[in-house]
Amino acid sequence: MKTKSEAGIIGQSEAINSAIERAVKIAATNSHILITGEVGTEKQQFAKFIHLLSKRSSNRFLHSNCDIHHKFSMEVELFGHEKGVVKGSMSNRRPGLFENANTGSVFLESISQLTSGNIQQIKKVMFDGSIQRIGGDMTEKIDTRIFLDIELDNKGKHILPSLKKQFANMNLEEIVIPPLRARLEDIPLFCSKQLSPGAYKRLSSYDWPGNVRQLREAIRKSELFCLSETLHAEDLILPHTDHSLDLYSALPEPEDGFDMPAFLSKVKKQLMLRAINNAELNPSEAARMLGVSAKTVRKFWEEFGPD
Repeated sequence: MKTKSEAGIIGQSEAINSAIERAVKIAATNSHILITGEVGTEKQQFAKFIHLLSKRSSNRFLHSNCDIHHKFSMEVELFGHEKGVVKGSMSNRRPGLFENANTGSVFLESISQLTSGNIQQIKKVMFDGSIQRIGGDMTEKIDTRIFLDIELDNKGKHILPSLKKQFANMNLEEIVIPPLRARLEDIPLFCSKQLSPGAYKRLSSYDWPGNVRQLREAIRKSELFCLSETLHAEDLILPHTDHSLDLYSALPEPEDGFDMPAFLSKVKKQLMLRAINNAELNPSEAARMLGVSAKTVRKFWEEFGPD
């Protein structure tokens, strides 16, 4: 499905296909939408997918992260302002997100960070399509479809149980995006290289608190330093919170043909890569973490670092 790839959705599992089927049904409506899921499940991609399938597809799809705004700046972000309201403003007025997305769609991420006043303002827009710029005395009508990000914890429970209840009487559509642990068979699809059985086992055994977003970043880093066409378990650079595998149980069993020097060389390389990554490419800091000289790290980087 072309629209699926355009939105950035990857997956063929039953769980993700079920969410896609739900999205297709919702796209045919004009209702505002609650997109429910854990952090990193890529709810924005599903919002865009629904937008692209809707009658609004030729119009704007805008996004705002509510977690990066304080109360007043969030109001300005959403509703805009008249001249002189915001210090330093040089324009007669600044249109807000809802106004800029008129006839299109808006995805509001992390709405759990909004104040109750912000929520009430958004509900009014959803109810009658009216907005009022900050400092203005006139209301305007808009036609903007709103997607709200409702967050779940890693046990599938609402982070703020009361948040969803505030929209209970709004007759909204809802779609739940599955966590990565419910769609482990999709993991190889996020890799541009082949995935060895050992690498898949390690990836599928890891507890991904950041879900698909965290997986994408781990794969990107791992493939960056992997020179072969196949990712092996020892090539994976996973977040340092990887406690899913016991240190010694992860070691291979010695058997005929086992090459200990080659294995230890790969382990050394993996530790070097992790330290360099954790040190944000600072060789001195990576050397301190490893208990080796900065010269050793620089020599390794010259030999194995990406071009």
